Amino acid sequence: MYKSFYGLKEKPFNLTPDPDYLFMSRGHEEAYTHLEYAITENKGFVVITGEIGSGKTTLINFLLRKLKQNIQVAVVNQTIAHPKQFLKLVCQEFELAVDVMDKAEMLDTFQNFLLQQFAEKKRVALIIDESQNLPNRTIEEIRMLSNLESEKHHLIQILLLGQPELKDKLQKKSLEQFTQRVTVYWHLYGLDKDEVKEYIRHRLWVAGAEELDIFDQQAIESIHKHSRGIPRLINILCDASLVHGYADELKVITSNVIDEVVKVRNIGGILDEKKEVTKESSSSFPKKYRNDHLSQRMQAIEKKIKVVENTLKRINIDLDSISSDKHKRDELVLELTKMLKQSMESQANLMLELIELKHKEKGDDLINNIDNTKGRITALSNPSPNQPKSDAKN
Repeated sequence: MYKSFYGLKEKPFNLTPDPDYLFMSRGHEEAYTHLEYAITENKGFVVITGEIGSGKTTLINFLLRKLKQNIQVAVVNQTIAHPKQFLKLVCQEFELAVDVMDKAEMLDTFQNFLLQQFAEKKRVALIIDESQNLPNRTIEEIRMLSNLESEKHHLIQILLLGQPELKDKLQKKSLEQFTQRVTVYWHLYGLDKDEVKEYIRHRLWVAGAEELDIFDQQAIESIHKHSRGIPRLINILCDASLVHGYADELKVITSNVIDEVVKVRNIGGILDEKKEVTKESSSSFPKKYRNDHLSQRMQAIEKKIKVVENTLKRINIDLDSISSDKHKRDELVLELTKMLKQSMESQANLMLELIELKHKEKGDDLINNIDNTKGRITALSNPSPNQPKSDAKN
């Protein structure tokens, strides 16, 4: 209805979790890094929480698109299930025929599947969405699944995504054994004001808009206020505002339009800014998993570096194995170049910020550690003399 009026090729603020529209805010980028690192390094249980509409499912869809072919992935969304039902769901997602089996037979079938994948050097990852709905007994069953391992390696990587209630559930004494196995945890907060602006512009750009400043600054501030920076609420507000703007033939959306939309759409108070959850109150995951913001930033960057290092090793091996195939070799070199440009340069800038913050926060004794990390970034950003290079003459 409003696409042609605003010069759009498609509607930019749909509510479907389309990875093409994923906006990598600082929080989403670090959450993705945690997910990627956990799968790459096989790091036990991973828990990602966030408010409804914070972008967890979109992030997972983006992750699934990026995963390599040697990882078998299953996603379970139906989480209100007792242990046997849940185990059956998991087996079915991995395309195992277990319809007429009892629980013991399903466990045996699933373990044989994991062992077969391990023998074929394939990884297995189970992603459980809406995990806050899992009954306690089913969470314990998930913990038992993690016991299916070889002598030295985990056979399955399990990731739990859920609303903040999941964090509260995992603090219960009865689930202490499960919580002790959580090695990676991250909470997605709402976008800040600047990120809301970039989020809106990003979605307009993906939708093909020639003019990215359809929403003025006052409108963006109003959107941030009423949505609390939650992407789904931003989408609801922006889509409804474009409809109102089209009806009134407004080329620029102002705060008056946003306020009018809030009055019309605020059924049940879902856009009430008083509902905002502060970062302090939503960071109370069990104490042994809690770190200050600077430490989380440093850990995230370290994990990104580790992922890049592993990818570099993989690409070097691939280059050596197909050095006679110019086309495939050039594709790998291009992949390496893009990765270095998009990832390492941005991390170097983040490290400069962290050096100053760490210095102020904890003193000079941490500078050497940070300088070592900077050195690793510099080394990765500049090809070594032994690294294969593309030869235009080949």
